[in-house]
Amino acid sequence: MARLETVMKFMRRGLTSIPFIIVIGLVLGGLVSIPVIPRPSIATITVSGIIGGQAYVDNVLDVLQYARDDSRIKGVVLRINSPGGGVSATEQIFLELLRLRQQKPVVVSVGAIAASGGYYAALASNFIYAEPASQIGSIGVWVNLPIREELEEKIGTSGPFKATGFPMRKAVSNMEIVRQTFVEAVVSQRGERLRLSEEELSRAELYLGLEGIRNGLIDDIGTRTAAIEKAANLAGVRNYGVIDLVIPGPAVFPFFSASDLEALKSQINFVPVYYYLYFEQE
Repeated sequence: MARLETVMKFMRRGLTSIPFIIVIGLVLGGLVSIPVIPRPSIATITVSGIIGGQAYVDNVLDVLQYARDDSRIKGVVLRINSPGGGVSATEQIFLELLRLRQQKPVVVSVGAIAASGGYYAALASNFIYAEPASQIGSIGVWVNLPIREELEEKIGTSGPFKATGFPMRKAVSNMEIVRQTFVEAVVSQRGERLRLSEEELSRAELYLGLEGIRNGLIDDIGTRTAAIEKAANLAGVRNYGVIDLVIPGPAVFPFFSASDLEALKSQINFVPVYYYLYFEQE
């Protein structure tokens, strides 16, 4: 009889301890799994200086692709401080940002300037912040015309436009096509938020951030911090980290002045070169 009571006590003690064991197991399992579960992140990417040089553009595209493919990254903040750059370089970044936006929210934070090609790139985002005195806009294009093709003892061509591709008159008319592409991108991406007509956009005027809200070129006044919070909100994440994705290679000129423009004009070109670029007068 005594043995039976001992067995019963042991069984009761074991049964009452099972819930305790289960709770301890769940707690320990949760603690162990914390390092395994990746923490969601918002990535920040900075584009500054003149957007040019295919090597630099390729680096930008690689970073954007990394942000798109990494499942830990839930949203992207693009910090822009650029007066623009080459047409081809700008359009490549714009198109890659559109691809990124299809999978993850992209929020732009404008620094001192996002003009011409800098603003073109910003158009590919879900939301644009600027600071009160940020310079934005300059929606236009200019072309570095080729030299006139003349008879040269060291160089021979089989046709009048073999070196230049087409006459200078056509180079100027192509500039109008490129300009219209830029304007249409603004109209399509800003949609009902835009308060400027195509004619007003074509004046290539530069606006302050506060003006940009009124005319619909940007969405709100805010800093990089506000942009990070907005990206997290659009991504639907609360407990997140912030990682900086650095673009390899130096930016090409942090500022662009009239002397830089003259340096570009002095280059000998056989084909026209088009720029979405704002330059400051000295």
